[in-house]
Amino acid sequence: MDFPAFTEAAPLTALEIEALRALHVTLQDLRHEYESALALTRRSYRMEGNAEVYTQGRAMTHHPDALHQLGRLADRYERGVGLLAWRYASAAAVLGTSILDRVVRGRPALTAAAVTELCEEPTLGRLRTALSIPSTDLLIAREPAFRDRHEEDRRELLRGVEGVIECAAEIGDGVPQDAAALWAGRLTNFDRLGTDPLYEGVLGPLLPYADQFPNEISWYLKQSRAGALPHQNG
Repeated sequence: MDFPAFTEAAPLTALEIEALRALHVTLQDLRHEYESALALTRRSYRMEGNAEVYTQGRAMTHHPDALHQLGRLADRYERGVGLLAWRYASAAAVLGTSILDRVVRGRPALTAAAVTELCEEPTLGRLRTALSIPSTDLLIAREPAFRDRHEEDRRELLRGVEGVIECAAEIGDGVPQDAAALWAGRLTNFDRLGTDPLYEGVLGPLLPYADQFPNEISWYLKQSRAGALPHQNG
């Protein structure tokens, strides 16, 4: 999805637009790389399984042993890319939500300090807050059926983030078990090797969700300029 062209008449600061674009193009590359890393992991384990079949019962198992090591290397690469993608996808989701919410409600532009902060990985609590805003409050320029589909995605993601907290609480190894401390922390700080990635099952839907916001902001502004939509109070 291409980054939209915002005109000078758009009620966004140059820094807000720059931040949206920076995270958007970053996500494009990381999303493709994460998909490639997943494919690499699946291919490595498939090759290992095939090698185990023909070496079963034989003394020389160098082939499956090597492919097992290859799979472990692929796992580590996938995890590293996944954590990097999470860091930017979660930031893009919170930044995009914040800007769209303030534009829809007619609030003042974000300060430079706020924009800079929102480009960093958010705490899980801050991500939960962003995901807690109903699509009916954000996507007011869209048709009801469109909003309903995105509302399902939003609710699924919110449940997924809540699941991250539950999984993180069971890790130990220096990860707090207190819910308040977990919500105040960041996923990348809690992830530990030897456990399933905390982003598993959540990163996949988060990537397209975070990717939507520049175009949703642009769409809202076009409809607003056409006089089709009033600002919400808030």
